Amino acid sequence: MIKLCKHNSGTEKMVEYFEKEGIEHTVENCLGECDVCHSKVFVKKDEEVISADTVEELISKI
Repeated sequence: MIKLCKHNSGTEKMVEYFEKEGIEHTVENCLGECDVCHSKVFVKKDEEVISADTVEELISKI
């Protein structure tokens, strides 16, 4: 399961991508990764933090 923080700048675009691709995900109030959240686009996949500078880079990492 992929989790997104609702406060992250890339969440809206990531949700659009996941819904388009049929990828299961949730949007949480906070994932406790504030240092990453305020500086990069990120998701948590199976408790592993995956981050990138842009949404496009993050999509290619997932």
